[in-house]
Amino acid sequence: MKRRAWILVVGGVLAALVYAQLSGSGESFARNPNAQALMQTYQLLQSQYLNRLEADQLNKVLEGGIRGMLSALDDPFTTYTPPRRASLRNQDIQGEFFGIGATLAPNENGGGARVQGVIRGLPAFNAGIRAGDIIVEVNGQDVTKLELDEIVAQIRGPQNTKVTVGIRREGTNAILRFEMIRQRVEIISVSRTILPGNVGYIALETFGNVRVIDQLNAALNEMKQRGVQKLIFDLRDNGGGLLDQGCQVARAFIREGPIVYVRTRSETRLYCEATGQVSWTGPMVVLINGNSASASEIVAGAMQDTGRAKVIGETSFGKGVGQNVIDLANGGGLTLVTFEWLTPKRRAINKEGVKPDIEVKDTRFEVPVAFEGAGAKPGETVTLTIGNQTFTTKADAQGKFSFSQPRPAVTLPAERGQAEVDLNKDAILRRALEELR
Repeated sequence: MKRRAWILVVGGVLAALVYAQLSGSGESFARNPNAQALMQTYQLLQSQYLNRLEADQLNKVLEGGIRGMLSALDDPFTTYTPPRRASLRNQDIQGEFFGIGATLAPNENGGGARVQGVIRGLPAFNAGIRAGDIIVEVNGQDVTKLELDEIVAQIRGPQNTKVTVGIRREGTNAILRFEMIRQRVEIISVSRTILPGNVGYIALETFGNVRVIDQLNAALNEMKQRGVQKLIFDLRDNGGGLLDQGCQVARAFIREGPIVYVRTRSETRLYCEATGQVSWTGPMVVLINGNSASASEIVAGAMQDTGRAKVIGETSFGKGVGQNVIDLANGGGLTLVTFEWLTPKRRAINKEGVKPDIEVKDTRFEVPVAFEGAGAKPGETVTLTIGNQTFTTKADAQGKFSFSQPRPAVTLPAERGQAEVDLNKDAILRRALEELR
């Protein structure tokens, strides 16, 4: 396949285009009328737009062109990552970065970032930042209108450098400011515990960094040292990550045979297979749900096809395609779908998912109540009763009303790598224990 690349060189009102043949079309970029219109639009913006565009605005225009091209594909897995976010992704892939040791989520009620939890012994914990705090400033700059990734990028930085974070805390209107020294933060992707009956439980939350297999093997060794003979391997809510890590995780359990095939435009070939060197040989089951995707489905599909373990839970997400991440000239990244992967029995699961051997609904989290409507009197109280719960809201000046139940805060375990489970709420986990007994 011919490499498709073009470089735009901007100078005055001129733009020179270095182009390659479009694969399989026989038509060069420069002779394509739409391509000519693209170049013409850019030149006219640069030379005739009412307000002169500065360099940063021109860069936004060009990045918008990249996003527009990819958006036209209508492919959710082919995306553009701006330079700053691409840098964050590269840090995450390495499994460590330098920051303050706080887990953040978007603040849905007014911008900024909500602290989900802090890691014991790291700067945020030592400074006194708490779960529930809302980050509104970084180094004196208001961040309430920034995306979460941009806030994270500002908090992270070189090792042993200072960062000042301003937060709002419930019960006070003042902004509390904490000056901290950035320290090394390791991404922990594996958590474990021992369940009743001396059954081991290991949850893997991502395949997104190169340290996953090392953390998994350490957890498996701990299980063996504690005399555990049966294992529950939880891939629920694991959205995938690196294909190579998926292969290595599957090899930790499967002794022989293919693990995954890949199909490109031109061929279908075996991508990886078991090596005979397994880390766990005992009985086990694998848990999945509708948020288990990509590498999670590769592992679950391989365990199922080879008969190594029963899969329990809900049908998985169904992301059966893979991407290459290509570094672009501006420091950004192009995540491009280039292949489809197949299970050992060459099943394609894209948009289909892996169907579990034992289907059980995931009952860990209640679905929050939300409703909206129109036709009420302005200011009228609207009440909805479900079971023993009553929810109320008020109509606006146009008689419209809406209600959304707040999601409960995510509680993080006090010790990193320690799994917290609730058998009373978790039907899939209870069924897994029954199966192993």
